[in-house]
Amino acid sequence: MWTLARKLLFHDRLRFAVAIAGVSVSVMLVLVQVGLYFGFMDTASSIIDASHADLWVGKKGNESFEFATPFDERTFFKVASVPGVRRAERVLMNFAQFKLADGGDLGVQVVGVETTPGHKPLLAPWNVIDGDPSRLSEPGAIVLDKSEYPKLKIDRVGHQTEISGVHAEVVALTNGIRSFTTSPIVFADLKTARSYLPLGLDPVTYVLVELEPGVDTNVVKARIDALPHLKSYTTPEMSERTRSYWSSRTGVGAGFFTTAVLGVIVGFVVVGQILYSGTLQYLKEYGTLKAMGARNSAIVRVILSQAMISAALGFVVGGILAVGMKKAMAGANLTVALSPQLYAATAVVTVVMCSFAALLSIVKVLRLDPASVFKG
Repeated sequence: MWTLARKLLFHDRLRFAVAIAGVSVSVMLVLVQVGLYFGFMDTASSIIDASHADLWVGKKGNESFEFATPFDERTFFKVASVPGVRRAERVLMNFAQFKLADGGDLGVQVVGVETTPGHKPLLAPWNVIDGDPSRLSEPGAIVLDKSEYPKLKIDRVGHQTEISGVHAEVVALTNGIRSFTTSPIVFADLKTARSYLPLGLDPVTYVLVELEPGVDTNVVKARIDALPHLKSYTTPEMSERTRSYWSSRTGVGAGFFTTAVLGVIVGFVVVGQILYSGTLQYLKEYGTLKAMGARNSAIVRVILSQAMISAALGFVVGGILAVGMKKAMAGANLTVALSPQLYAATAVVTVVMCSFAALLSIVKVLRLDPASVFKG
């Protein structure tokens, strides 16, 4: 039956090519759109995921990670003194104006972190490709990502500029650290960040907590949450909360997955039409097989085999196209996260799509009267 299915498909090469093209486009759309979604979500939570903190503590009521309301430093000391807290560090996040080389200004997201000598910070720039990130403790030192070159007009360590009218010097460059808000991320020491962000007396946006070994995380969380106006989250909880905010509150998830569903519909329609027209073309042959004693199950296997051949070849071609699109979009500073799990899920969707597309052809053959092929 597999051989017969292959011969029927390959007999009309143009029709077969159209079927493969339809499945390929469908697979590519699903992979690229869902991959873009996951890429955006990875970007949205990248700072959180890169931290070494057990808990993130912020102001209760904050919904957005990037646009959180800061509190004063007294709250930091309250968190640091909670039983079960081994170490606490301050993080300051807000937006400022970056002076460009041509005299213009660009909004950037300043991330102020603690740089205590001799201690590995709970949050620091990662994927450093040039410069010395240990210099971040120097006044005015900043770290940028190379992907922001086109926006910031900076291509080297040592570049000097101003942020909110205060001196800044690039001491290191990273690779792959981007903000979901499209504003370039600028890492700085906490003191330097405060000079760029005049938000009041010693502002703090988040407190990162490292717990004592063996303590119950939920117990410490409850103690911190009992403090006025504070709420704590584990790092995975904070990451998921941020992803959920951008996915549901902004409609990003619905947009990407709607396009992916449209891709499945395109593949379904194309494959269904091709298989149905092929069934009509070989209707007499199918009728002859039934007249010769072939069971309906055997005929169904022929049609399903054609659908599976289309699914397999279309998936391979679509997967290759998706890799090409990933590389092309990387040039536009867009991340397409193509994981093995996504490929596996897309393969299942492709098989189901092609199987359902074959139903109309199967129904047509099942209703076929073998005697009708000998009439007229």
